[in-house]
Amino acid sequence: MPKDYFSIEDMTPLSKVPIGGRIHFIGVCGVAMGQLAVSLADKGYQVSGSDKEFYEPMGSFLKNSSVTLLKGYGAENLSAPVDLVVIGNAISYGHPEVDVIEQKRLPYTCFPRLLRETVISDECSIVLCGTHGKSTTTAMVTSILKRAQKDPSYFIGAVSEELGVSLYAGSSKVSVVEGDEYDDVFFSKRSKFMHYDPTICVINAVEFDHADLYEDISYIDATFTKLVTSLPEGAVAICSADDPHVLELLEDWKKSAKCRFITFGENENADFQIQGRKQSGLSQQFDFVSEKHGKQRVQLPVAGLYNARNALAAIICCLEYGLSLEEAVSGISGFGQVRRRQEIRYNDHGTVLIEDFAHHPTAVALTIELIRDAYPEKKLWAVFEPRSNTSRRKVFQHEYIRGFQIADRAVLCDVTARAVDEGQELIDINTLANEISETGTDCIALADAERIAAHLLQEVGTNDVVVVMSNGSFGGLVAKLEDGFKKRT
Repeated sequence: MPKDYFSIEDMTPLSKVPIGGRIHFIGVCGVAMGQLAVSLADKGYQVSGSDKEFYEPMGSFLKNSSVTLLKGYGAENLSAPVDLVVIGNAISYGHPEVDVIEQKRLPYTCFPRLLRETVISDECSIVLCGTHGKSTTTAMVTSILKRAQKDPSYFIGAVSEELGVSLYAGSSKVSVVEGDEYDDVFFSKRSKFMHYDPTICVINAVEFDHADLYEDISYIDATFTKLVTSLPEGAVAICSADDPHVLELLEDWKKSAKCRFITFGENENADFQIQGRKQSGLSQQFDFVSEKHGKQRVQLPVAGLYNARNALAAIICCLEYGLSLEEAVSGISGFGQVRRRQEIRYNDHGTVLIEDFAHHPTAVALTIELIRDAYPEKKLWAVFEPRSNTSRRKVFQHEYIRGFQIADRAVLCDVTARAVDEGQELIDINTLANEISETGTDCIALADAERIAAHLLQEVGTNDVVVVMSNGSFGGLVAKLEDGFKKRT
């Protein structure tokens, strides 16, 4: 356990660091940490950052910035004087650089607290939460507000091609932030979203995830309940009416929370109800009906029911902030895709290659359903790497079967035990492949990205769509396939 030197109460605020002062990030290559490091460097601070490797997409982003990058962790990275150390949430007590902080009594903080100080508005803090849809919905709200000339501050835990950067401090008094339920730092273990003081909060879904942090769904429920019941009077919680578990929680939340509640989804009892949804390729249109606004039509350039829900939640956020109905509805029609969310990486000679971030079994199933609806005439290949700490464990061994039944062919990548997996039973990929095959979807398990790429380049035809799903790099599989398909044609 950490010694007494580390605590939430004793973290040093950024206001104590003069412009030009030195700030060091431990674990800088995460999307969140890397974006914040570059943002502070652009403000005039001297910023350095250490990490084991500098993988894409953050590797190039950091290397093209003024941040001093230090490959590998070690006490020498903190040998020079430093005004503030930012400790990543993947860093544990006993880490060599954490040891230096303790020994030298260096000032420290964590990402969500620093984000709170640099991006989040005291007047209107819009926080997008839930097991699924956080990044996309955050990007949607930001996109609408920017089109309405509101210049919001924002943080998105993904790369948005439309927005250019994922972290930005705007000039207006509204912020839009992705609120993750994962923990903040080793000496706190609170959900990140507890730092963000929402005035408008979206909860898209509540399911079991992060098996390395939470024992079961009751712990997930508790952290969302803590969030909702902490919302002040005058705040609003915008909740999915299509998630049965959210509806169960909502009944209890209404008994103790001070905030207002708005529900959305296809559910006939939703305050904002989705109707008449029609998908055409990777775009769609739908109507929503509400007591105040009547029936309104939405044109959305991304596909899938879950993206319709994300878009409706974003529209409601913007209405609650004060945009007109016309601004909110027209703003979503120009939404630009978030990278690695149904991102088309190759489309030529009848072959389509799509990359997606899906890793939770629900997200995997929804992504495959979306691709099937978008390309009904093509043979659908579903390729999956269980990389997250939850997907690698056996907790969802059987839940994955449902999603892959929709595909024509499936390829799974084997998992290799890591230090964090000690004492845990990992998912049995070969058994899962056999069980999927028994449903009628031909499925094989292969050891790594090299073998998977060779198999797909041999087997994928000119009337096929391949969706590659992973929350990691997947050994560069997408780039290998993209290059291979180009050479083949």
